[in-house]
Amino acid sequence: MTITARDIYGELRVLSIEVQRIGQVMDSNANRLDDHETRIRGIEKWRYAISASVITSTASAIVALVQITRS
Repeated sequence: MTITARDIYGELRVLSIEVQRIGQVMDSNANRLDDHETRIRGIEKWRYAISASVITSTASAIVALVQITRS
């Protein structure tokens, strides 16, 4: 069997189409990755804000209790 230039060209065209399809899939995945990154950063900010408020409110409650017991 002989492989002709036409055969090689045909395979290159198929390969080119497949590479374009893979590129489109990667673009779609990159957009989803950016969306997930944004969501994760939002959750992390919320989590740290909650932790800081819990520490602050606990410290305030302890100070109030100490002041009440000293009175």
